[in-house]
Amino acid sequence: MSDRGGRPVRRRFSTGTTIADLKEYMVPFVATLGYKLNTETEFVDEVLASEIEILDATGDVYCPCRVRTGDPKEDMRIVCPCIPFHAEQFAAMRKCWCGLFIRTDVEDGADLLGVIDEPEAGTAVEVPVCRVDDLAPGQVKHVKVGKADIALARVGDEFFALSNVCRHAFGPLADGVLEGYEVMCPWHGWRYDVRAGTTDHPDVEVKTYPVTVRYGEVLIGLTLR
Repeated sequence: MSDRGGRPVRRRFSTGTTIADLKEYMVPFVATLGYKLNTETEFVDEVLASEIEILDATGDVYCPCRVRTGDPKEDMRIVCPCIPFHAEQFAAMRKCWCGLFIRTDVEDGADLLGVIDEPEAGTAVEVPVCRVDDLAPGQVKHVKVGKADIALARVGDEFFALSNVCRHAFGPLADGVLEGYEVMCPWHGWRYDVRAGTTDHPDVEVKTYPVTVRYGEVLIGLTLR
């Protein structure tokens, strides 16, 4: 089997993959992202059946409502579940493109079927990035949402989000050590207050983002570009 450019494609699932197999594989993963299968079970089975047809034809479960370009790197963004590649837009829409997956806080997925209203730039959105239990107190986690490179820190039961890039030599703050409300850059020890993004050095504070905890999920507030 090969792609449109004649390159060999490694089949992601074995021959004979069923709808139940896809559910078993996908559901635990999307749960970590703040999503679940649509409550309209008949619709879910129809979409997954289409994905199995695509799998048999192409070797992977590409989104049935998006067109492949033939560029492997670009098409990687539409392999189901494609939530991580479109986290901001999907969070605003409260579902993925086709509606196979909906936000965990959506009670009735039927309300979102057939709605493909892509949010406009400047729209404020809360993006689920992890579950509360995924980050222990005193730890920092790297989070990538769109082009935003973020360090998510937990101090006790409080969560804070700030730019992951140290202003000194561009070190990754998420790899640093958290001491109280300060995260220490792993490269040269610069300390940033996770609450305000400030440091002892002049004029080199980093951007911070609002964080909300709801229904056991951690959400970061962003503005769509």
